[in-house]
Amino acid sequence: MGGPALLVIDTATRAQRSTESILDQAAELLASLESRFSRYRPESLITQINQRAGSGNYTQLDTETHGLFDLAGQLWTESEGLFDITSGPLRHAWDFRAGGNAAPSNIEAALELVGYGRIEWRGASCHLPQAGMEVDLGGLAKEYAVDRTTALLRNAGITSGLVELAGDVAVIGSQGDETPWSVAIQDPGGSGSLCSVSLVDAALATSGNYARTLAYSGKQYGHLLDPRSGWPVSGPDSVSVIDAHCLTAGAVATVACLKHQGEAIDWLRASQLPWLLCNAGVHPVGPIADTLTASVA
Repeated sequence: MGGPALLVIDTATRAQRSTESILDQAAELLASLESRFSRYRPESLITQINQRAGSGNYTQLDTETHGLFDLAGQLWTESEGLFDITSGPLRHAWDFRAGGNAAPSNIEAALELVGYGRIEWRGASCHLPQAGMEVDLGGLAKEYAVDRTTALLRNAGITSGLVELAGDVAVIGSQGDETPWSVAIQDPGGSGSLCSVSLVDAALATSGNYARTLAYSGKQYGHLLDPRSGWPVSGPDSVSVIDAHCLTAGAVATVACLKHQGEAIDWLRASQLPWLLCNAGVHPVGPIADTLTASVA
């Protein structure tokens, strides 16, 4: 899932053996989701779709995967093309791995392989029409996995728990002592936390553009790319959003990070969800910041 995972269950009223069994089930679920949705897994459904690009062979999607593709299409439309699960070929122009470099001369060729609207459909089967095209559910799968894992814990009778996958969090109920869960938000300008928020039966997702950067022509660029131009975006350093579902919170936060700051704020306000927009060295803004003035000043 691209980072560390943490699952917490309050064991005050539950036998240790029962708790260990539930944790094992959660680990199996996460492994199953990663094996299907990760483009890094040679046997995954996503890899199969990408390997068949340009072949004329369609890939049947199960209901769950088709739902994620539908959401991706909705976000592509609502963001006017900023959120695009087919933008992977732009890695040929911008390599944000350690030791990577920029090659803007490759942008034009890469853009020929980008465009969610180019995906061909036959019912629930899809095909990428040109060799070299690819899809990547990295902007949705982790948050979806948080929600699926949280649902598994709830269905197992857990009334107090926490699920975190690489910084995206969902909590069940309150902590065992009936106090809210306290979840920190990373400071994009430093190594510590900017503030903490109190959560009860809620999810917090954060999208950031500061952790992976690349220097080119004397300027530092973040890893989020505009799939319409092929160039890195100049949006907020990070955006955090709270909702009942991590998938929704993550989608809203990710699109906001792809927009210029003024447009990002308009997008976040329209979502009617609690949010926090941060830039390094600047006081954060948003409804969450308004309730945490003392913590983030």
